[in-house]
Amino acid sequence: MTTIQEVAIKAGVSKATVSRVLSGNGYVGQEKRERVLKAIAETGYRPNLLARNLATKTSQTIGLVITNTLYSGSYFTELMAHSARMMEQQGRQLILADGKHTARQEEAAIQFLLDLRCDGIIIYPRFLSIDALDAIISSHKQPILVINRRLRVNHSYCIYSDQHASSATAVGYLLNQGHRDIAFITGSQDSPTGVERLNGYRSALAAKGLNADDRHIVAGK
Repeated sequence: MTTIQEVAIKAGVSKATVSRVLSGNGYVGQEKRERVLKAIAETGYRPNLLARNLATKTSQTIGLVITNTLYSGSYFTELMAHSARMMEQQGRQLILADGKHTARQEEAAIQFLLDLRCDGIIIYPRFLSIDALDAIISSHKQPILVINRRLRVNHSYCIYSDQHASSATAVGYLLNQGHRDIAFITGSQDSPTGVERLNGYRSALAAKGLNADDRHIVAGK
């Protein structure tokens, strides 16, 4: 494997000059720049990405963490596709990390992307608690954006929809139309989103003095 020192010797310049050409930082005369680029092409030199990221403090990458059980859903497929399109428009690379099946694995996926020096990380969490997410964000300089959770500490680092209020509003509308026999299909019971929607359903019924009947609650996957 060709080293940066070998490129410098072939181009007749210092290692620092080769580094400046590679990073784009600092002035290098046109003649020297051309010699360095020619030496890189002739030697087939490929810079160590991690070392370059450390030196330039940017990787031009954005990480995305989603647990693999959600990959097949239309919403998450569109989320991943849209994220990739946005990164392409910005000249960046999207790196997908699998959150797998536990909070520990979700946190490991975030740490993996942090170790890669991603410029930012987006996570659609399924298992990590709000307190755990706040702790992770507070302890790292790299920005971490959380989708679909209302954080207590890092309010500006989350985007969320009020699932409880949305569900209560929908059920409340039906109740105001005179309906009383209202069934509810839940999401997975280990999903905070599904739990919030179910609680909204129950709250709307309670506001009318009604109780949620278990036979009207159908468990979803």
